[in-house]
Amino acid sequence: MNLLFLDSIDVKTFGGYQNWISLLAPELAGRGHRVTVVGRPNSEFIRRFTRQPAYVNIVELAISGDFNPLTISKLAGQFKKENIDIIICDFNKDVRLGGLAARFSNRPKVIWRLGLNITRNNFVHRFLTPKLIDAAVVPSADLKRQVVASGYIDSKIITVIPHGIPELDFDLTDDKAAQKLRVKYNIPEENKVAVTSGRFVEQKGHKYLVDAAGEIIRKFPDMTFLFLGDGPQEKTLRKKISEYRLERHFIFAGMLSDFNLELAGSDLMIHPSVAEPFGFSVLEGMRAGLPVVASRVGGIPEFAIDNKTALLIDPCNSDLISRAVLDFLNSPEKMKAFGQAGKQRWRNDFGLEVMVNRWEDYLGNLIESEG
Repeated sequence: MNLLFLDSIDVKTFGGYQNWISLLAPELAGRGHRVTVVGRPNSEFIRRFTRQPAYVNIVELAISGDFNPLTISKLAGQFKKENIDIIICDFNKDVRLGGLAARFSNRPKVIWRLGLNITRNNFVHRFLTPKLIDAAVVPSADLKRQVVASGYIDSKIITVIPHGIPELDFDLTDDKAAQKLRVKYNIPEENKVAVTSGRFVEQKGHKYLVDAAGEIIRKFPDMTFLFLGDGPQEKTLRKKISEYRLERHFIFAGMLSDFNLELAGSDLMIHPSVAEPFGFSVLEGMRAGLPVVASRVGGIPEFAIDNKTALLIDPCNSDLISRAVLDFLNSPEKMKAFGQAGKQRWRNDFGLEVMVNRWEDYLGNLIESEG
């Protein structure tokens, strides 16, 4: 297969979709498929891709406007040059640019891969998008329901392919990782560490965890909450923590490019999101063998099994967060069992190879259906 991933993300950003491409594209190329990745010149996305194996073809393209004729013409030329069978895109801009180029070149099929519900209720989206895509792929059934509810994407062309992630790139044992984490952040050796990963935005629900922390600390004073990420709500969260006088119990680690140690060395994960199309961070916690407390929202219940790999709770409820966390802390055996079950669940159904197999089969079937 000849595949092309198109991504017009701004030059400074590297997010979930870009990370997904960086996982899937090299694996497909390694299996003998010709893979081309197109992005903006000097972008963080392209910069990181230059570290990938040489058998991924990287094309830098100045991308401007949703209907820019020069960009569309260059893409159409690239499709013909590489004899592209399928183009995969995410943003609405890329659907329009790539879709129009595909129709003009009469060549590739267009897959709209949505990690979020970015459908829009206006004429351009409702009229044009269905004419420019041949199929759509989402990571969860919940997100599929949201996209179908937009009213202009037929459910018959939407396929659910869950995310998958590779082995944790960390070679320390659990005990050594825990010790190293505590040294790195000056955490007392006896403290339990609860990690929370995600941007500081309303959707992620950090404020509900902060509200729950007092009750948890009252019963388990040796408790540290480790926040991974950044975002516009950080100042508000810090102020809230200060008002509760809990500063010594919270660590803001920032946005880390490598947080394997933070996962491997923690004792449990808390994910208090209000909404989640999939719940990537929860899957990362399961891979690390962490017992997880998470909101029962979006795609999370589709892979995190309640009362087996995670304690799932209703969102926006600090009391439920504290109860679930205390349930774990009061039972080390339960924490261990949930962590082991979560790791096995990830390995069996949500590892990188499993995802690549699903995508390879899907893409092959899509090409065959053309005939």
